[in-house]
Amino acid sequence: MNYTIHLTKDCNLRCKYCYEKDKDHQEISFENIKLLIDNEMKENNNHCFITFYGGEPLLKKDLIYSTIDYIKSKKCKTKFNFAMTTNGTLLDKNFIKYIKKNNFSFISYSFDGKKETQDLNRITVDGNGSFDIVEKNAKELLKNFDNVIAMMAITKNNIKSLEENVKYLINLGFKYFNLQFNYLDDWQDEDLKVIKEAYQKVADIYYNKILKEEDVSITIFDDKIKTHVQEDYNCNKECNLGMKTINVGVDGNFYPCMQFVGISKYIIGNCKDGIDFEARKNLLKEAGKEHETCKNCAINRRCKHTCACQNYLTTNNINGLSPLTCELEKIIIETSDKLAEKLYKSNSKLFIQKYYNKNYDLFRQILNTRKN
Repeated sequence: MNYTIHLTKDCNLRCKYCYEKDKDHQEISFENIKLLIDNEMKENNNHCFITFYGGEPLLKKDLIYSTIDYIKSKKCKTKFNFAMTTNGTLLDKNFIKYIKKNNFSFISYSFDGKKETQDLNRITVDGNGSFDIVEKNAKELLKNFDNVIAMMAITKNNIKSLEENVKYLINLGFKYFNLQFNYLDDWQDEDLKVIKEAYQKVADIYYNKILKEEDVSITIFDDKIKTHVQEDYNCNKECNLGMKTINVGVDGNFYPCMQFVGISKYIIGNCKDGIDFEARKNLLKEAGKEHETCKNCAINRRCKHTCACQNYLTTNNINGLSPLTCELEKIIIETSDKLAEKLYKSNSKLFIQKYYNKNYDLFRQILNTRKN
């Protein structure tokens, strides 16, 4: 099982678009973390993945150290790996050395790009920009650790700068990107053209990098290309609400997704008793009700319209359908398909390796079969 542990609600930034409004000093107890680990070890699974999350998790470095020390003190079959999502402001050389020595698989690093963009929304409690320290710490992290994901928030006030910000972060050393669209912004119909143009420019960056055999990963494109190349790949089955990843709140309760943390009706267990399988089953059943307008849609399998987390965020209903979600998914799928077609026609070896992992003749055979 994968666990995202919310160490604290507290954060040293006040990002304008943050959906976590209740920033207080609540933190998860170490006793609850130990209960979680003990229960996981009893399962004798081969692997467990723990992501440290917040608020800002580096405000509670002591909990990170204590958790990993506790795991090391135990003899068990389960191999534990770790990850963390951070705003980067509290990162230092000692902690970077620590993650290298302690099975951290990746670090998700919240960074919107160039100074004017970063300081537009990611500000401190005092209202100051965070760019200088975040850039400084990013350089140190990228110099010493390979798997760093740039978490870029896409907002109405920075969408037009997306291309230059992606280029800036690539030049800084980032190879992996998670573009996080702010669905709660005041988007209007006329913004769809701006969004489409911005995504196309980022797709062009992706195309040029792959063509040069310089690997880059941009999640929104990678996922949609997979849904085209792999016919059994279904966006709607990738999450499954608490089946693969459980969010552990500061209260010690289990939630199926981070959007639901703290909402009592979505509790599916706790650190002491483990997963409440009946509660999870009922939630999956409730969330599986597909909207009528989506059932016969041509991109049904490739669209995230059944993502309960996103639906709740945008409509306050796990089965709600946001028109913005619908339009954005169409834009991303169309852009991704054009990108994949261009890379195929360019005979990109890296593209073939990434998405087929088989020889070129088989790749051509599959594509020709689809055309016929």
